[in-house]
Amino acid sequence: MTINRSCFILWVILFAIGMWLAMHKPLWCDELYGQKVTIEGHSWDKILTGSLHGEGNNFPLYFVIQKAILSTVKLSLPEHLEIPAEGRKYFLFVYPKGQIILRLLPDALMTFAIVFLVRFFWTREGIVVGLMALMSALSSGMVWWYWVEARPYPLWFLLTLLQALFLIEILSESGSSSKAKILLTIDNWLLAASAPLGFIQVIIVQVILFSFGQRHLRYHFWAGILPVGGALFFLSGHSNNPLYIATNPVEVIRLNFSFEQIALLFFYLMAFFCRQVWVYKNNGLGQRLWKGMAHLPNLALGFCLSIMVLVYVALHWPGGHDGFPIYGRHFLFLSALSIVLVPAMFSDLWSLSKGAPFWRGVFSILFIVLLFSQWLEGFANAWFQGFYF
Repeated sequence: MTINRSCFILWVILFAIGMWLAMHKPLWCDELYGQKVTIEGHSWDKILTGSLHGEGNNFPLYFVIQKAILSTVKLSLPEHLEIPAEGRKYFLFVYPKGQIILRLLPDALMTFAIVFLVRFFWTREGIVVGLMALMSALSSGMVWWYWVEARPYPLWFLLTLLQALFLIEILSESGSSSKAKILLTIDNWLLAASAPLGFIQVIIVQVILFSFGQRHLRYHFWAGILPVGGALFFLSGHSNNPLYIATNPVEVIRLNFSFEQIALLFFYLMAFFCRQVWVYKNNGLGQRLWKGMAHLPNLALGFCLSIMVLVYVALHWPGGHDGFPIYGRHFLFLSALSIVLVPAMFSDLWSLSKGAPFWRGVFSILFIVLLFSQWLEGFANAWFQGFYF
């Protein structure tokens, strides 16, 4: 069976899982508000220009696509969203037709993101690394929580994941790096029209490319400067309501970059350091430390974004409680990066231990055990808290 056929079957299976989740997860107030107020309550020109009053994310891409899909479908959504259900914190609304229709796009986006991740590492590193990429995605609690969320989160997740993978492809200097540059440019444009933090991601990626020798100014103009300019245009029309951090900094990071992923990163760096020091004894120190670390740019990207998030959250927490609250889900791009990071680290260890089946077995068991632990904390916790009925 070819890779493409296998990935198509995987897409069908994951999309079906997403539809099952959609049926068993009631609509909540943010999804209903996004449809009733943001999409149905604004004209096309208001959405396209980001003039969305009362909407925390006025970047138009998701709302444009969703409005086009739902323009021919009539949904009977509630007029008032302030009534709690069974003492829950948020309003919940069980409406099977709405749960399916509103979540077709998010399900397709998240499913495509997972399948693309698997195919990327499968074609580059082999089926074992591809399966590890699948486990990395399905073990993330944020994936399960927002897989079928009828909000811009799945689109943001997909574009962030693609951005990280295109970056790896470009810096690996493979034969398809020129194609990856074009795809990254398109992705940057879409990302800049999808989320308020998208322009920061674009800037960091272009800085990393420039630092690693990609210094064609014309390319950075099209792939970096223009998308950032477009994002700043939408930010200029953002609601003047202030933002405040509604959760502590540790929780923000923990939701998107789990303790298990941190443990794997620590193990990876220690294993790689020992390998370099003990095996390449005749090389210089710089070569011993960095030779073979194929995914260093992805690590640098994750670290830069994480540091920026930590600094921002530390400066704004706890703050006041007026305006739009900011929770861990508003930093979902960190989840996408951490999910890419796991198979990237595993592929390095798998390559370095070529010819040593014992160590390959040790690495595989360690990754599987920690990812299973992460899955228990993510999906099982979401089920226990009633995200799915």
